[in-house]
Amino acid sequence: MTQTPPPVTTEAAALSVAGAGLRRYRMGPALIGAGADATVVILEPGDNPGISGVQNSTEVLLRGDAVPALHSRFDFWQALPLHLFARLDQGCLPLGTARCRGGPSAPTDFTYAELRLDQPLTREMLDAIRPVPAPGAVPGVDWVDHVVTDPIRALESFVLGWFPAEEAGPAGKESAVGELDDLPKALAAFHRLACLRPAVHRFRNPVLERPRRTSGPLGDRLVFAVDGEGLRDWSIPWPPQELDEADPRVWLTEDPCQADQETILEEEPLSRFLLQYTLYEAMNAALYQARTYCMPTARLAPLWTMLRPVPLSPFLPAYTAEKFYVAPGLLATISSDEHEAVVTFAALHRATLTRLLEHGFRWSSFDG
Repeated sequence: MTQTPPPVTTEAAALSVAGAGLRRYRMGPALIGAGADATVVILEPGDNPGISGVQNSTEVLLRGDAVPALHSRFDFWQALPLHLFARLDQGCLPLGTARCRGGPSAPTDFTYAELRLDQPLTREMLDAIRPVPAPGAVPGVDWVDHVVTDPIRALESFVLGWFPAEEAGPAGKESAVGELDDLPKALAAFHRLACLRPAVHRFRNPVLERPRRTSGPLGDRLVFAVDGEGLRDWSIPWPPQELDEADPRVWLTEDPCQADQETILEEEPLSRFLLQYTLYEAMNAALYQARTYCMPTARLAPLWTMLRPVPLSPFLPAYTAEKFYVAPGLLATISSDEHEAVVTFAALHRATLTRLLEHGFRWSSFDG
């Protein structure tokens, strides 16, 4: 049912909520009023994922130059009430109250704040504050045809289509892995791709620009990717156990810094594993994401007409065991059994996610 947004007010009236002794500050595009009774934040509208402004129905991000005087105003436990407004053509739209959920610990570093609204915004309010822009061009999914027969080609096509080109980096970057002779073909291809699309070296769980030699319970190995928190790493036997082994198997090592580390053999060989890994990290890095609550598996039926399965084994089978699916400009993982399922989406454009609303899923998070 459509809900009517609250009436807009003037900037002066919005700032008056802060009370006596009002002081004005700027953090990026946001105007912040600090008074005796409360802190008021007036946000600029627009689609600014990961930068500043309304991110989704509950999340708001402030980002700008350091404002040390505001640090105590955004303390989670002792701060004065925090009132949010969005500036529209007609006036300032009240968004409700919020709490700060993240930010620097030192006043001199107070350059950002992660806020959570106490009451989620309605769809009508979101569309007024953050109009959904028309989608831009999106990459196709023909690369899926090559996953089984030529996974390196599939990886190259996906990376070049999904990640935008950037300005050339420092000269000589391409030779960063040259110190290691005879890298497997798939790993060498990944590093060549990184020269064209540097974003693949900025994953939350990075593929190492310089793979490192180490040893473990199964012998000498070459670590080529690590968990961002150091809880696990991925490696291949090094030197290769077989001279003609062009596509080696991959080892997942749990707690690699511990003496009692556990090593598990991944389902996919290196070429297909690197595609698996890149799809997973591309979802983590996507600006627009959504995740459903657990629901009956039968509710997935409407998705089969739009999503194409990627013929890879489930990723991280000891954890979420997610299978990958794709559509133009959209990635998805599904973790399911015969009875229940959870779906996670990642998109290049907000409008691609917004269209998913028609399926009527219950969302635990939704950036569309």
